Amino acid sequence: MEHKNSITMQALIDALEQESLLVDFSCPRQFYSHTFTYLSYSSADVEENTLFICKGAAFKAQYLQEAAGKGSAAYLAETKFPQVDLPYIQVTDIRRAMAVVSALFYGRAWQAMKVVGITGTKGKTTTTYFMKNILDQFCGKRTAVLSTIEVYTGVEDHDAHLTTPEAPDLHKHFAQVRQSGIPYMTMEVSSQAYKMHRVDGVEFDVGMFLNIGEDHIGPLEHEDFQDYLNCKLQLMSHCKTAVINKNADYFAEAFRAAQGGGAKVITYGTDSSCTYWVDEIEKTPTGFSFVIHGEGFQTPFAITMAGRFNVENALAAFAAAKALGIDDGSIAEGFAANQVRGRMNLFEKDGVTVIVDYAHNYLSFSKLYESLKLDYPGRRIVVVFGCPGGHAYLRRRDIGTLSGKYADYIYLTAEDPQFEDVTEICREIAAYIEPFHTPYEIIPDRTQAVEKAIRTAKEGDVILLAAKGEEVYQKVRGEYVYFESDIAITKRCLAGQQAEQETK
Repeated sequence: MEHKNSITMQALIDALEQESLLVDFSCPRQFYSHTFTYLSYSSADVEENTLFICKGAAFKAQYLQEAAGKGSAAYLAETKFPQVDLPYIQVTDIRRAMAVVSALFYGRAWQAMKVVGITGTKGKTTTTYFMKNILDQFCGKRTAVLSTIEVYTGVEDHDAHLTTPEAPDLHKHFAQVRQSGIPYMTMEVSSQAYKMHRVDGVEFDVGMFLNIGEDHIGPLEHEDFQDYLNCKLQLMSHCKTAVINKNADYFAEAFRAAQGGGAKVITYGTDSSCTYWVDEIEKTPTGFSFVIHGEGFQTPFAITMAGRFNVENALAAFAAAKALGIDDGSIAEGFAANQVRGRMNLFEKDGVTVIVDYAHNYLSFSKLYESLKLDYPGRRIVVVFGCPGGHAYLRRRDIGTLSGKYADYIYLTAEDPQFEDVTEICREIAAYIEPFHTPYEIIPDRTQAVEKAIRTAKEGDVILLAAKGEEVYQKVRGEYVYFESDIAITKRCLAGQQAEQETK
């Protein structure tokens, strides 16, 4: 069945009024029946007959004038722009309105597929790919995914910049998946997705709550931990089946949120009180083997990823797959196929182990050090990391303290410094390392820091390159600046090659 992406002016007015979002509107009587055939919030992306959304604290009338010149037929905004002669709809909250309008424009396309949403402070991306690979095996073809790493809808296939896209983009992606006839989508759902109303109105077939720790708290994110938690819990209130880690902090709150939303609850963890639980975890040359138990069964599985904590992520995906009626064979094949760029990527040469991972907050570093101590007992741990500029300031204390306690040598370097000085960020982190007397160096250039860590490594060393993974950029002064990725530097250094080019 072909679906047309469109909406009438009258339908917009009615829907926004029903949600108590409508403040005012102005258009000729005959325009009520007008049908918009394109939706955009960027003046660089406008077609004839576009409904243009004026969003963002930095929005300027100039952007709307540019959109009008390219064919916008009307605009949606919190503020009227008298200098632009177009029909308009004024609303109380542009972000909430954007979600309502986007869902209507694309005909609530998510209802045409099974959607799995995954939230947590750590492990979202890896669990997303465990889930996606299981579904790929089950369907015998590539299924849809929206992750921190990539967007794949059957129409679009490219790298991602937002963990959860803005509402118009999200609903466009749902519509593309519907158009492509793909039966499943797996997506990461960030706390900001609910904070910024990107997923308002979407009902997930399966919602997964992996864990939560103190993160993303600051003036540009969440005002406090309670706000962060509340946003995470919203997924549990908007899904048909909730899959919850019983070992997670705030499990009881997640359970209550799921029950309050009418979801069926499935739990997973490490003891027999869970719906599904795991034991007999053993390290193998390629990853880990383990046994998953449930009512009346116990089945061995294996994953080909480093990091003991990834067994927990695999168990979460197993529980969600069972909620969708997926067979054990597809699950086993999905586990075996799972490799995630920049997540626990393992390189070994001459007795030196290099691990590239996206760990970037207290919970992920805590789990990572715990895993390294268990899986590489007695070996020297060398870590290369930094902290971002302009937000998540608590990471400097948290990761600095953890690394001072558990690492044997530390290189402090750049990680998306934005408008802050890299050296000053590193010095702030170092203040939390120094009480542990752990030796460290500050090398602001990340390429140089990674190169030195690898080239000065001793046999038996485990080198952890944290937070950037496969990313080929740094966020510097509001721009994405090209840098060689940690993975590329590792491969080059282990092959004994020099850098081919200077950082652009």
